[in-house]
Amino acid sequence: MAYAGYAPGHRVVERTPLERALRAIARPETLDLLERLSKNVARAPSEAKYRKLKRANATIGREIFDDERAMRAMMTMGWIAETIEGSECLTLPRGTTTTMREVRAMDEARTALRRRLEEEMRAKIRARAMANDPRRAALREAVEADRAERAVREPVTTGSRAAARGTGTTVTAKEVGASGSSGC
Repeated sequence: MAYAGYAPGHRVVERTPLERALRAIARPETLDLLERLSKNVARAPSEAKYRKLKRANATIGREIFDDERAMRAMMTMGWIAETIEGSECLTLPRGTTTTMREVRAMDEARTALRRRLEEEMRAKIRARAMANDPRRAALREAVEADRAERAVREPVTTGSRAAARGTGTTVTAKEVGASGSSGC
């Protein structure tokens, strides 16, 4: 029997600590910057300028140092917070490298964040449309009134009982010619 390319059964895939830290970041710009910094280190691992980030840099300070979730992601990747010559820095030790696996994780986190932000925007648009539609507002009021009416009613404590409904007779579909066959 040949393998037909079917996917394996459903499995729960555990996210790595880095993936969890990256998914917690709330700004796509921060993920873009982290990806760019990681690509630089992955492409040139021995280049010292890519292994040291200073808080004095406005973009680095705003996107990484001021965001505790971004700092947590950086620490998870192996970056160390230090004070060098009186300025706060993040450094990546010599033995620690960044691979394209981390870069792909950042790309996936950015894609997930953008999807989540788009869905939130769609939800806001739907909510605004519902709030501005007078028919929906009237229907919502009717539903609330019905809910309030049911809440004040006494609970049903007796079961249903059969009631006689006239002297009708039962007729089958075949007897009225609606059985879908030729009458056999």
